[in-house]
Amino acid sequence: MLVITHLGKALCTAHAGTILRELELENPVARMLGAASQAQEEETGDGANAVVLLAGALLDNAEKLLRAGLPVAAVRDGYDAACKEAVQLLPGLACHALADLRDPAGVAGALRAAVGSKLFGYQDFLAGLVARCCVAALSPEGAFEPDNVRLCKVPGGGVTDSCLLEGMVFCTEAESQVHQAHEARIAVYCCPFGLARSETKGTVLFQGAAEMRAYGDAEEALLGRRVRAIAEEGASVVVVGGRVDPLALQYADQLGLMVVRLSSRLELQRLCRVVGAVPLASLVPPPPGAIGHCRRVYLSEIGSTAVVVFRQDGGACPVATVLLRGATHELLCSLEEAVTDGLNTYKALVSDRRLLPGAGAAEMALAVRLATLGTYLPGPEQYGILEFSQALKILPAALAENAGLPVNETMAALEALHQLGTATAGVRPGEGGAPTMDAAQEGVLDSLLVKERVLRLAAHTATTLLGVSHILVAKKSGGPKVRGENPNWDLEPDALE
Repeated sequence: MLVITHLGKALCTAHAGTILRELELENPVARMLGAASQAQEEETGDGANAVVLLAGALLDNAEKLLRAGLPVAAVRDGYDAACKEAVQLLPGLACHALADLRDPAGVAGALRAAVGSKLFGYQDFLAGLVARCCVAALSPEGAFEPDNVRLCKVPGGGVTDSCLLEGMVFCTEAESQVHQAHEARIAVYCCPFGLARSETKGTVLFQGAAEMRAYGDAEEALLGRRVRAIAEEGASVVVVGGRVDPLALQYADQLGLMVVRLSSRLELQRLCRVVGAVPLASLVPPPPGAIGHCRRVYLSEIGSTAVVVFRQDGGACPVATVLLRGATHELLCSLEEAVTDGLNTYKALVSDRRLLPGAGAAEMALAVRLATLGTYLPGPEQYGILEFSQALKILPAALAENAGLPVNETMAALEALHQLGTATAGVRPGEGGAPTMDAAQEGVLDSLLVKERVLRLAAHTATTLLGVSHILVAKKSGGPKVRGENPNWDLEPDALE
């Protein structure tokens, strides 16, 4: 989809979270659906589109029941009962469980569907890349944070040129003439690399040329002593977060120091975690415990982009970097979205390792079971349960439509297989052959935790909107008009006639 933002920026993406984030929604119902999608995106990284589709289908089906005369309370009770029953049925549909969180092959199989839905065709390569990255960033205690994985987009090359580095990569150049350091000791400063300057203007009165020369020489000598003190503490690389003074850079070149400037404070904090350094607020000699260590720091060129690489090959590194390559900016953004969703899905797998059959198989299985429950359940809530089961079919129908398959024939064949007891039957995304497949055998798997949150969030959004009886829109009040030359300024024109 091509999205034009309010700033005139064009975005070509198929990511539901990005589309809803960039759209300016005015309708209150649409804004609530967008907020639910964003919540799902932030919590699990996957299923944002499923929340919108399912919640929209629930609202459409509720309209039919309300027009038929069913009370709102009965519809909401039916939806709540169906959601609880679906959540209870999900564990019985689990077909696989991730045995080892540190097995790249097993993790890649679990992430294949989440990554491939954003960039189809590269799902095997990207799933393996994200799996290696997640395993590298997994802590010894078994905790995983997506913030420990940094994405660096470098234009040029192909998607398969993307790689994983144990360390960090910055799209910047070295300020000094020294461009590499082995077994580097790193000093990190949040301040400029030079003498501090006052924020206000000052006046210095000199009595002669000798005092002027002495003033300049004293300032240069002070700066030289500070840079020399940093080198005497054993530091070979200096990373600063502010401007680099040319005089200080000259002293650094004389002493063989490599100087790198990073403008982002967040990047400085991540680098400190990688090398084990403590950021200093002023240009003073670093204490022994504040100096970090890195196996190799060097300036390189990838494509036509200069990068500075901090590598920790073979050592313990809490942060990993995925170097993304692509021919266009839109492709790089799609790669970033796919990798980010894969990282969030792995975080969900750390909490719950159970996996469900994908490709719409879990939704169709739930729809068949809920339809059976609603048929034999007495009371007006059964109509809400039946409509909930029909709403679940919107997800495999959307998959069939996106795959270019005949929707009616595919849905009929898929429902027939589930009626016969094949709970792992799903929609085949590729061309040719039968429109259905065994999702478990094909390796198309979804996280159980993601599916559970999709059901809960969509049902909660729909029932919340069904409970709304009035919508109050707050607008700026008009007030009386400004008094003008007309003595009858406060009367309407028709009243004067």
